[in-house]
Amino acid sequence: MIAANWMRRPVIEWDHVTFAYGEVVAVEDVSLTVHEGEIAALLGPNGSGKSTLVKLALGLLQPGSGAVRIFGCDAADFREWRRVGYLPQVVAGAWRDFPATVAETVAHGSYDGFSPFAIFHRSERPDVMEALEAVRMTEYRRRRMSELSVGQQRRVLLARALVRRPDLLVLDEPAAGVDVSGEEQLYDTLRDINRERNITVVIVSHDIGAMVREASTVACLNCRLVRHGPPHELTRDEISTHYGVPVDALVHGALNEHR
Repeated sequence: MIAANWMRRPVIEWDHVTFAYGEVVAVEDVSLTVHEGEIAALLGPNGSGKSTLVKLALGLLQPGSGAVRIFGCDAADFREWRRVGYLPQVVAGAWRDFPATVAETVAHGSYDGFSPFAIFHRSERPDVMEALEAVRMTEYRRRRMSELSVGQQRRVLLARALVRRPDLLVLDEPAAGVDVSGEEQLYDTLRDINRERNITVVIVSHDIGAMVREASTVACLNCRLVRHGPPHELTRDEISTHYGVPVDALVHGALNEHR
């Protein structure tokens, strides 16, 4: 069971944050906190500010006003990036001609700059194998990325984000282009990682049904923060109003219980 918010430390805090690309306001006066141990979903239509919030948290953008903190530190001054694993949105076909093996790809996640001893490092070292085991891809470690399905590639990239044993995972559309079976395997893995390692997970997604099913808290965005709370309290009318079209989320299983 997830503890009450007041008992858990904040991991990411957006405090009255506003950001604009030139004259176009992407995020306006957003205050939102992700707490330790949550699986937090950022939902919203295209252009609603979801990815902008993530970039602000990762220090890739600076707010025009307001403050962004990660693990209690201003995002612009944060230096402990080993504590953060990031899985960006991947373009379909990006790995089609990629020559590296699965183990080599995961090993890239622990890169700390050039080392004259790198030639002696094995890609199948313990931290790499541990990350592959976490995503159930150990048996594929010698396969090339180009030989894998899209779902398998996403799990390898998740392992790459895990190899430094982070406290926070940030995922941008992790299931995009993945079939139903691959999506279920991916979210099974994320649930296990969240529960067994107490890793906080932030997911940017368009998939309302999956987020209602998987997340412990949902933030609906449309430039401003429209709603924030437990996913089972999100109604069909609210979803439809938020997206501007009739929408319903069909969730199999217990809707009101975070799995």
